[in-house]
Parts: sequence; C-alpha cells; structure tokens
Amino acid sequence: MKKRFNSFMDDSSLEKLNEELIWKSNRKQKHKQRLLEAIDQLEQLESVKPEKDIFFKKQNRPLRNVVYCGIALVILSGAFISSAFVSPAMAQVAAKIPYLGELFKQEPVSDVLYKELEKKGYKIDSLGQTYYGGKKQIEISVTGSEKYFKSVKGDINKIAKDMLEARQYDSYKVKITRYDPSQYEYEPDPRQEKYDKIDQEIDNELKKHNYHVLSATIGGFDQDVKVELEVPDTEQHIEEIKQIINDVLIKNKEEKTPIKVYKINLKKREQDGRWGNIINDVGEDLLGKEEYHVKMVGYSIHPEPQVLIYTSLSNSEENKQFANKLEGIIDEFLQTGDMKDKVKDDPYKIIIYAKGKEKLN
Repeated sequence: MKKRFNSFMDDSSLEKLNEELIWKSNRKQKHKQRLLEAIDQLEQLESVKPEKDIFFKKQNRPLRNVVYCGIALVILSGAFISSAFVSPAMAQVAAKIPYLGELFKQEPVSDVLYKELEKKGYKIDSLGQTYYGGKKQIEISVTGSEKYFKSVKGDINKIAKDMLEARQYDSYKVKITRYDPSQYEYEPDPRQEKYDKIDQEIDNELKKHNYHVLSATIGGFDQDVKVELEVPDTEQHIEEIKQIINDVLIKNKEEKTPIKVYKINLKKREQDGRWGNIINDVGEDLLGKEEYHVKMVGYSIHPEPQVLIYTSLSNSEENKQFANKLEGIIDEFLQTGDMKDKVKDDPYKIIIYAKGKEKLN
C-alpha cells in the first residue's frame, strides 16, 4: 500500500510558493542522502567558527526543491499536536471562532481516514486532500479488480463521509477512483539507462574530492537535455566541480550537454521544510469548514516567513474584524509549545486576503 498523500492546490496566481520535491526513486534517495551529508558537514564547519549564523539540524521529512513558482502548489504532510494552551482572553474569541479548539486536538483527517481504511483491510493505493480551483476533495484511490472496486466503493464512501460529518467538515466532496496500473504504463526512454550510468559515474568522481554537492543529474527532453547541479551557496569550487562533470560527459560522448548550476541556501531550505509542516497544522480546520470561507492556505519564506490565508470573503468592515480575530487565534496557536519548537525564533507575518487578493487584516 502506498503512503498517503496530502495536496493543497489552487490554480490562482498567488505569492511565490514552494514546490515540494518528494523523493520517490532510488535516484532521488541518493541525492537526498547527499544533501543531508552536506548539511552535516557544513554544521560541523560552522561549529568551529566564531559566527552567529549556524545551520539547523536536518529533519526526517521530505526535502524541498528551491524552484519558486507563480502558481500555488503546496504538498504537505500531517503532524499531530499533542498539547496546547489557551489563554482566557483568546478562549473568549475562540467561542466565536471554534477553529482553535478543533485544531489543537485533532489529527489531520486524511491521516485518520487512511488508518481507518487500512485497519478495515481495504486496498487503498493512495488517499489525500486536494484543493484545486477552489474545489476541495478527499480523493481515495482503490487498487484491485473492477469487481472488487464496485463491491467496496459504497462502504468506503460512507466511512469517509461519516468521518467528515463527525468533524463538521462540510467543505469537502469525496472522490473514489480505481487505480489501474495499465493506465500508467509507458515506453521506457532508451537513454535512461545511459543517463543512470553517467549519474553514477559523476557521483563517484565527486565523492573522491569531498565537494559539498547536493545533486548532479543528467536528464531532460529531446533538445533540452542538461546536467542540473545543486550546490550550497557557500561552495567555492564550482568551476572545478563542473570540470569533473565535463570529464565524465566527454568520456560518455555527451560533451555538448550543458551544466545548469543552482546555488542553494541551506538555511532557507531547512526553514522552508519547517514552515511546510506548520502550514499544514494551521490549515487543517480552516480548509475543512465552509464557515471560514478559506479557499487556500499557503506560505512564503522570502524574505521572512508569511502565513497566507486566501478567503472568498468580501473586503468589508465586518470581515476585517473577523480576519483580525482569526489572525490572533493563529498567532497564539503558533506560540504554543509544540508549534514554538517548529517556528523556532523565526519572525513571521500572518496575512489574510479577501477575494481579489485584498488584505483583510
């Protein structure tokens, strides 16, 4: 059974959000390990320098690409909040905005539903929450024969709807589909075996020189084949690294292949990872209930972290008051014990938008 997924998506042109790269293949796992090793090495170097800036410890979570895109595409994973504190003042506000109490005590609905279906023995290929074009869905993919799919679809649909109703999550539709592997069959690229060999050779050569390379892979489509090289933005030997890669390319008769260099700020990448988890915690209840009129929850870490709440509300005085109260609720939530550990000492802003991207708070 595949691991469940959570996907918060919208096709609006929003702030520059981060596209998360999920490491699914052996090839990506190799690059992930290389990144983590590089972070460890850089942490050790920083520990002996009398400077204030240090690299944070690596986290056991999917790593993120630093390609920032104009569309909002945020793939998030759930986290359980084990404890919380609510001040008397905020408790009064929470009485009008019940979001706070729900958020503090509930595991993400997709996590709970996945576990429930798994416990009952259903053949679930994948399960997740999707948000696209303002349409919110719990999408469940069932593996097995057509006969099996038809026999369990109704039961799975009822379990999902009962769980949503119990949480008062009335903004979701449930979509259940059958996973058919034949639909995803494709002819393998005959060049891939050669590219995998080149990747391995590049990897071996770079390891001999102990450079802080995060990834170096060859690939692309037709005339767009290139080597994509990711290095920490502190790396001082980029030309030497490129020469090593060029030597491997020449050896394999790919000398015309260009090398595209991406300089990665590891502190920002680590920060990006933390705020991805934080936004998932913030968005769980807001996105589930129609009463909040929330279409999309996103974030940006440039120049500093921002929590971005996109609503379908008009820009009225009444809605501004609601937005200000909601900002206070979210802010206090981020100051609780578990969340404070994730936020660390990051300065942040909470921005709530009306429809049309006018600020409400």
